[in-house]
Amino acid sequence: MNIRFKKMKAAAIVMCAVMVGGSFTYVNNHGYTSVMAKTLSDLEDEKAENNAAIAKLENEISELEDDIANAKYKKQLIQDKIDIQTQNLDIISSKINELNGRIDETNEKINSLKKDIKKKQKDIGIGKEQFKQRLCAMYVNGNDSLASALVGATDFYDALSKMELISQISKYDNELINSLKTQLEQYEEAKTQLDIETNELNDQLAEQEASRDEFKSALNDLNAEYQESDQFIDEQQARMNAAQGNIDQYEANNAALDAEKDKINQLAAAAAAAAAAKSSSSSSSSSSSSSSSSSSSSSGSSSDDDDSYEEDDSYSDDSDDSSSNDESEESYSGNGSATGTGSLCWPCAAYGISSYYGSRWGSFHGGIDISNGNTMGASVYAADSGTVINVNNSCDHNYGKDSSCGCGGGYGNYIMIDHGNGMVTVYGHLSYASVSLGQTVSRGEVIGAAGSTGWSTGAHLHFEVIVNGSKEDPCNYV
Repeated sequence: MNIRFKKMKAAAIVMCAVMVGGSFTYVNNHGYTSVMAKTLSDLEDEKAENNAAIAKLENEISELEDDIANAKYKKQLIQDKIDIQTQNLDIISSKINELNGRIDETNEKINSLKKDIKKKQKDIGIGKEQFKQRLCAMYVNGNDSLASALVGATDFYDALSKMELISQISKYDNELINSLKTQLEQYEEAKTQLDIETNELNDQLAEQEASRDEFKSALNDLNAEYQESDQFIDEQQARMNAAQGNIDQYEANNAALDAEKDKINQLAAAAAAAAAAKSSSSSSSSSSSSSSSSSSSSSGSSSDDDDSYEEDDSYSDDSDDSSSNDESEESYSGNGSATGTGSLCWPCAAYGISSYYGSRWGSFHGGIDISNGNTMGASVYAADSGTVINVNNSCDHNYGKDSSCGCGGGYGNYIMIDHGNGMVTVYGHLSYASVSLGQTVSRGEVIGAAGSTGWSTGAHLHFEVIVNGSKEDPCNYV
């Protein structure tokens, strides 16, 4: 019994070492999805790729930040130009208002002058009419009017005064006419000058209005450029936010990879501790067996059939999930006595291999993936007779996913069967396992159902064959 137990113990330790060496993850290559077993080195490579992508995104963000900074600087320059153009518009508007005021004043002067001219023209008309009447009277009276005036004089002095009066009347008429003519000429000249000034003001006004229109057009262009800068900044900020979101996703993926590595390292530590404990227990058991053999030899009795090994030999590979996995916490008694034939039967009711054993896309696939169009829930069979040395049945994440759910070190629900002679088989990503730790199973016996638990992108059975601690191509054995 001790020899058989040692074989079982050695197989369990080897399997733990294999579990430490790799976990299940996914590969999505341009639409083709399969589940592949990856080692710590593979996880490190994937993390390095993520870090390279993060570095590239960070560089892109840095460039976007520079673009945004330049755009903001340009935007400020545009704003300065807008402020200057606005000031120019204000100045021109003030000039236009001033010119309009001067034009209004000139028009008022012109209107007032026109009124004065009309009044003077009326006065001239009245004076002309009076002068005409006097001329008419003189004409009617004839040339002797002056003589009559003189004849009617009472004396010489009276005659002289009448002559002076006539002369003054004539002089007044002449002066009146000449004054009116002068005023008319002055008013006409003033009106002409005001017209010239009005035309000049209108020309200046048109020039200022043209400048105002140019400034307005330039201001509209600057405002459009300013809006384009705003839009460019918003677009670059959106790209930067998207890049940062991708960085966050890569960092989350790295965190998941680190978690997987931590679980693997925990399994390694647990395996090492279990191996040390078993080694110590084996030494004690050998000493006890020697004493018992001596005693038995003297008494003629034998205890080789004693298989009541009580030490805890549980190999759950996910301590976080073991609280819900009562079977994995049971002590493995090593009672299993089944031995395989070395030739394996097909382990699943589904047929078809979606991913073969070997190198694939820069990684190594340590088994085969069995699936077809209706794999979910398909029966899983023991490939040969043997003893269940490890089982996890606590993962309820039975669906396709693009990252690990953290169950079973990536395997999800899985079963490990020792077939003796150094051969162990592994059944991963099960919907559930229907066997328990230490249970003896027969070749072709239903041990569970295929699923998509753990780090799996779709329903399938991951099947591994391990011979003397090394993963072998299952196709050479089934």
